[in-house]
Amino acid sequence: MTDGQRAAQAALDRAQVARARVHAQAREVRAEAADWRARRERNHFAELVRNMVLGGEGR
Repeated sequence: MTDGQRAAQAALDRAQVARARVHAQAREVRAEAADWRARRERNHFAELVRNMVLGGEGR
């Protein structure tokens, strides 16, 4: 293997590791976003119930 081939292989290896890292982080970000969406929906539901029970004066 020539020096150029070794350099190219090393660059490819680094790119593959970086891509795997990005994919792992993307999964984590999607999971966190889903958690925040669920919290927002629960809070919205709680606010609707509070308004129904307290006649809109629950704030």
